[in-house]
Amino acid sequence: MDCTDEQFRQYQSEGYLVVENALSPETVDRVKTRLREYTHGDREPEPFQHQIEPAVQRGEIEIEDEGDAVRKFEGLGMVQEDDVFRAVAEDETLVAAATQLLGPNLKLLRSAAMFKPPEVGSEKGFHQDAAYYPIQPMDHVTVWIALDEATTANGCMNVVPGAHKNGIMGHEAVEYDTDIVIADRDFDKSDAVPVPMDAGDALFTHCLMPHYTAPNTTETWRRALIMSYMRSRSRFTKSGDERPDWVDSVHIQGESFPGCV
Repeated sequence: MDCTDEQFRQYQSEGYLVVENALSPETVDRVKTRLREYTHGDREPEPFQHQIEPAVQRGEIEIEDEGDAVRKFEGLGMVQEDDVFRAVAEDETLVAAATQLLGPNLKLLRSAAMFKPPEVGSEKGFHQDAAYYPIQPMDHVTVWIALDEATTANGCMNVVPGAHKNGIMGHEAVEYDTDIVIADRDFDKSDAVPVPMDAGDALFTHCLMPHYTAPNTTETWRRALIMSYMRSRSRFTKSGDERPDWVDSVHIQGESFPGCV
């Protein structure tokens, strides 16, 4: 897949672009089946972090099956240990687009599955993905892949076009140690643009793009898979004990460089 000149200009000026039908229906079904095996079946999500919806944890919402309250799976173990997720990370369409945005030498920074269970999935407030990762330069690309139809009612992505040019903003922790939101900003939800997507579509966002997702108020699932790519010449700005344990990399293509990620 080649980004058009218009798409490339949009990414540079507005900080995001959508690639329709990035994953085939067969691949989407394969991913959803594997996720279901982890949330409701016999597979244990040992290679990655596992979060439950906070309202369920607090006892404010009762559910019959804990799998209906999973909020997030996170960790590079998803692609290191599971061939279904690895195939997505190496998908030709995704890697080709990331190559055009970042260059030929790529590593994977992040893999995650984001769930908004029916009538349970909560809001994720405004944040920037770059705030989680001590990396220079701050230009990695987050690819958010819809596994179900994503709508304004079930929690599609909302972005603030052009705000990635304002640099990194201050964040504060909420709910979880690994859940943060922008603490002080000069924009609000009225400045954000919803990005509804069909299953298989992929949203590419600059890591400094402020974005949020609303609660899922519908009776249908809204699931998404995330793969984040960075240049192999990127550098972690913290090392050893100072670096969070979720900050690492997986080689995708091209060269690796001494002292870099």
